[in-house]
Amino acid sequence: MTPQRQLVAGCVLAVVTILSVNFLFISKEHQHRLEADMSRRLTADITSIQGRPFEQWDISENPRPCVPENSPDTQGFFYIKVPKTSSSTLGKITTRIAGRIAKRQGKKEGEICKIYDPLRHHKAYELDCGKRDKSKSFLWSVVRHPSDRAISHFGMRVKFGQVNPTTEKFTQLLGEKEIFDANVEMKFLSPFVNPEGLNNENYESVVHDILTEYNFIGTYERLYESLVVLSMLLNIDVSDVLFDFQFSKITRCGSLKKPDWVTPGMDNLLDSPSWRNREKGDYMLYDAIDKSLDMTIEKLGRENVERKLEQYLKLLDIGTGTAQNILNKNGCGVPGLHPKQSPFADIKDLFWVDRISQEDRDYISRPEFSIA
Repeated sequence: MTPQRQLVAGCVLAVVTILSVNFLFISKEHQHRLEADMSRRLTADITSIQGRPFEQWDISENPRPCVPENSPDTQGFFYIKVPKTSSSTLGKITTRIAGRIAKRQGKKEGEICKIYDPLRHHKAYELDCGKRDKSKSFLWSVVRHPSDRAISHFGMRVKFGQVNPTTEKFTQLLGEKEIFDANVEMKFLSPFVNPEGLNNENYESVVHDILTEYNFIGTYERLYESLVVLSMLLNIDVSDVLFDFQFSKITRCGSLKKPDWVTPGMDNLLDSPSWRNREKGDYMLYDAIDKSLDMTIEKLGRENVERKLEQYLKLLDIGTGTAQNILNKNGCGVPGLHPKQSPFADIKDLFWVDRISQEDRDYISRPEFSIA
């Protein structure tokens, strides 16, 4: 990397750190776009692969892919749970989508559309996603900027007291394949190529296959925006992609701010040519997906997406505010949507609704947020 590129990269990283704000909804539309633009500049020298807009499900041609549990394993909702991409939250959202669509279609109580254990880390290749019936299945996932995913992966061990957050330990663990495999996001999402067969020669074709085969892939850095786009592609409501309340000790509530323990040495490692070359496949993939997300938003209509995003953030704000101010719990999300509570319920029917203001009750009771 030339001195000029090093200077630009350093400046960009500094600006990212300054702009990241550690509170619940740091990622309103403007902040999302700033972060995404910076990520694009950081990866611009790695790939020139063009993105493609993801297509909206045409319910006039095919009903949503809500099939019974005993249907062939080529059908149903496939969510690929990539580690450290908010994947457990997204797995629960997949279950909520499957349950809500099933209720709308008049399925029996407790029945949901067929899913593939979305809380387990299945690879697309293992699920044989390349052979799925595209008229009766929906395949989706979310990716994360490779450097941020590496920090999050290491941070999990820091949180549980397994390692001290030193540059030396960070460098050591990232270099051990058994702990941190290279291009792990591409390995999880590749539909046709065995993860063990990925290499520099086929990265570009694998990215192309992923963009072609998936119904939708969003990014962690633009998570709420991605979930809104997902709902619009499936022709479902934004309330269908809400997530259950998560305590602050477990989640950082969507914050893009780097942990305080990240050292300059760690940043230097993640900006080094050796790291970028090692993770080249994931950088190519992330950049192409980020472009595809923008193209999808343009096709759906940016104003339409922004309007839906405003609704989504309002619902999250009501749920989170209730948890924090009325239930005295710190964290984010919608209380009552936990799998052991009411994961498929309308928000207006949750246990805490009678304790909020009439204005908020009126908002969550709007017809578009209800199944009936």
